[in-house]
Amino acid sequence: MANPTSPAVDSACRGDRAPDRVVVIGGGVTGCVLAERLGERWPGAKVQLLEGGAALGGLSVASVPDDIGWDRFYHVVTPQDRRLIDWLARLGLKDRLRWKAARTGFYTDGRLHPFNTPLDFLAFPPLSLPQKVRLAATILYASRVTDGAPLEKLTAEAWLRKLSGDGVYDKIWGPLLRAKLGSAHGEAAAAFIWSTIRRLYATREGEGKSEAFGYISGGYAPVFRAAEAYLSARGVKVHKNAQVVAIAPGPPPRTLRVRTADGTELIADRVIFTGPSRALPKLCAGLPVPAPLLERAAAQRYLGVICMVVKLRRALSPYYVLNLTDPGLPFTGVIGLTTLVAPEEVGGSHLIYLPRYLPDDDPDFAKPDEAFYEPFMAALQQIFRRRGFRPDEVLLWRVFRTRFVSPLHVLRYDELRLPVQILPGQLYLLNTDRVLGGTL
Repeated sequence: MANPTSPAVDSACRGDRAPDRVVVIGGGVTGCVLAERLGERWPGAKVQLLEGGAALGGLSVASVPDDIGWDRFYHVVTPQDRRLIDWLARLGLKDRLRWKAARTGFYTDGRLHPFNTPLDFLAFPPLSLPQKVRLAATILYASRVTDGAPLEKLTAEAWLRKLSGDGVYDKIWGPLLRAKLGSAHGEAAAAFIWSTIRRLYATREGEGKSEAFGYISGGYAPVFRAAEAYLSARGVKVHKNAQVVAIAPGPPPRTLRVRTADGTELIADRVIFTGPSRALPKLCAGLPVPAPLLERAAAQRYLGVICMVVKLRRALSPYYVLNLTDPGLPFTGVIGLTTLVAPEEVGGSHLIYLPRYLPDDDPDFAKPDEAFYEPFMAALQQIFRRRGFRPDEVLLWRVFRTRFVSPLHVLRYDELRLPVQILPGQLYLLNTDRVLGGTL
């Protein structure tokens, strides 16, 4: 989850004078934290937060109606996520954070393999001993690189083949990149996989070096209810079901008019947009935004996800993350949520998430939910045949999808991303496109 950094907030706060009216568009983590910080920076300003959905939270919140009993998409907290942990503390919810050692596995060559301890690593059948040494050296090296800027100019494939060798790339890294990025995997910059390795390496702590993952008891729905109350108590006006359809010039001098789908109009001295950059050209059609910026925004490519959530009678996967390297599977991993989250938190049942990551223009986004059921169930039977899985064990399944999870981190992404200031002094962009050297 992205949190606005101090330099970015400072950029949005610059100007000749403090604004009287500020509108923040987007009620995810970034929008909520930004509204809080701008209210603190400008105590006399009227700060308003607009969210297009029925609740704050963006991709984080539970399904509606909530028959799953948890969030629509899976989220995990690591010890490295200090800003998120600090935010939970400010909301009075830090005591909801639960930490647990989580297991990781691989499904490769038709079998499940644990991948947690040094012994698991040494026994991992797909790789020879020299290949295991190169893989371990790659992970250790990547975890210690502190400057990712040079890696923006290398593809992930070239970098990983150089460090790990062709054999390790073909058996491990290549399948993982294809699973995460679909048809765009060959365009990914090395900085993408470097930042991922750094974050996951940071979860391994303690004497046993087991992975420490965290979750928020109750999921993210209570977090954003608390965030709404927290912001309201500090004078931030929160608007829900407020889908923004246009940002236009407002009354002089130098104001903007924010129009929502129901016809409501808000006048602001400054507007900060936290949604996907691709929406900017349509929203800003009536503003004097430089054409090159709008062209870059329109060309921004995103990674999306189609995710099936399955509620089961019994535990199926022994792993929180099961990486899939065998070809032909219709999803890209198996997330055993209730190996981390206590099953009693979801009514005593067991939840697994089956994500398929793909570019936002993939035609599969237009398919009906039913189109995914049979291939996903067949794949589960293939993966867990030794555990005797049968589709009649499924209590409930739901498919959730979004085309805009995060930008595709392609070569020279650091040069392609948009600036914070779109119209200096008036319109600003602060979203996940700004994240470099870290993951969501």
